[in-house]
Amino acid sequence: MMTKSTLKALWWGGGGVLATWLAVTPNPGVPTETATTVRPAVMREPTAEDLNAQADRLRSRTNAVALRPSTRNPFRFSAQRSAAPAGERFVSSPAPAVVVPSLPAAPLLPPLRLSGVTEKRTPEGARRTAVISGDGQLYLAGVGDTVAGRYTVVTIDPEAVFLRDASGAEIRLVLR
Repeated sequence: MMTKSTLKALWWGGGGVLATWLAVTPNPGVPTETATTVRPAVMREPTAEDLNAQADRLRSRTNAVALRPSTRNPFRFSAQRSAAPAGERFVSSPAPAVVVPSLPAAPLLPPLRLSGVTEKRTPEGARRTAVISGDGQLYLAGVGDTVAGRYTVVTIDPEAVFLRDASGAEIRLVLR
């Protein structure tokens, strides 16, 4: 036999389940959003004249605005800003003169390093391959191959590799 409190709990619990079911069930009499058909808008491709007109408008806008040089220094923490009146228009200063160094710049050495040399014996003879690392790349190059898009391998010795630049300068990488 069931007690009164059990019957009340079943009554309220069943009523809650029924109310939830009715709340989430779609109404068959009212059309939902999925029942309506939505037609996509027809988009017109821009023509060359439209693009040229827009480019001319953008050029005229950029030419009308005078940019002022930046006062921000990224190498200085909490630098003081220059106090310029808000209503005052900025007048550009003449460009600074270019400083020419008195000594010619030394040619930069390639950031290449000889990591190893492999040798494969064939009936024709020994064929060597240089393992060169640099610029985050690993190059496996034989004689006549291009390394880093700039150097050509001239010769491969057991402990060194000769590279030639397009200008004819030769560089020797030694196994370390």
